[in-house]
Amino acid sequence: MDLDQFKNELKTKLATDHTNRSDADIEQLLKKKTSSYIDKIKKSLWFEIIIGFLLNFGFVFAAFDASMRSMRIYFGVFSVLMYLFLFFLIYLLLRTNKIKTTDQTIKTNLESYIKLIEEFVKRYLQFTMALIPFCLIFAGYLGYFDGQSDLISNTYKSGYHFGTKMNGLQFSVFIICFTIFISLGAYGMYYFTKWYLKKLYGNYLNDLKICMAELQN
Repeated sequence: MDLDQFKNELKTKLATDHTNRSDADIEQLLKKKTSSYIDKIKKSLWFEIIIGFLLNFGFVFAAFDASMRSMRIYFGVFSVLMYLFLFFLIYLLLRTNKIKTTDQTIKTNLESYIKLIEEFVKRYLQFTMALIPFCLIFAGYLGYFDGQSDLISNTYKSGYHFGTKMNGLQFSVFIICFTIFISLGAYGMYYFTKWYLKKLYGNYLNDLKICMAELQN
């Protein structure tokens, strides 16, 4: 028997192997595969939770230790947002554990998992995209008023009075540059977030959908 003939026979055997198994055997195999994918999703959630707590520790430290008032406000606000996001991740982890321990059919569990993770990935992307302009505008707002306060203070101390308002051309250039900056940042963050979510959750979500398709065939 040559190598090509052996490969063809092996492919045929693998393709028809499921016909020799009972429905219970197939369901048991799918249950093991599903459990493996869910465990990987849980590991991704734990990874994000741990990283989130470490980042938030840095945010809280900066909120109290930063020398600039604008930086303290900025990191203080984001430490609160991070706590809300961590609460959401922990809630998702608990929901995942609850579904796994619920005494339901594998099909019902699979449908629950797929719906839960799809909704999570969708909201994650929406939250990230909404956060980008908020971060930039909020940082610009705080930086501008911090700079204005310093300028007024220095002007008062020096005894000189300078015009602090931008003229029409300067303001237009500022708006154009700021818009381009936000657009480029949002574009890059969108594709990075999609890649990141696919890496942590999307690939396993597709595997779960494949299991669902196998169960329905």
